[in-house]
Amino acid sequence: MSPLSSMQYTIGTALERAREQGLPVRVLVEGEWLGGRVVANDGTGVVLEDEDFEYAVVRLEHVSAVQVRSSARVGRPRAAS
Repeated sequence: MSPLSSMQYTIGTALERAREQGLPVRVLVEGEWLGGRVVANDGTGVVLEDEDFEYAVVRLEHVSAVQVRSSARVGRPRAAS
């Protein structure tokens, strides 16, 4: 993104785009990482569903960071280290 851009990219924006694209995310909440797919986002809170179909509801004001997995990496195995 250009430093001259007027668009503000927020945690809420990142989560909403991940929801629209069906991408998995991880959010940092009070020092703990929670992961899953965003199934709902109302601008105040977000609902994450993990691989075991368990849900977490998180208030956006408590999210310090978000990681969105690239669509190019979804479903691909990780390289061995």
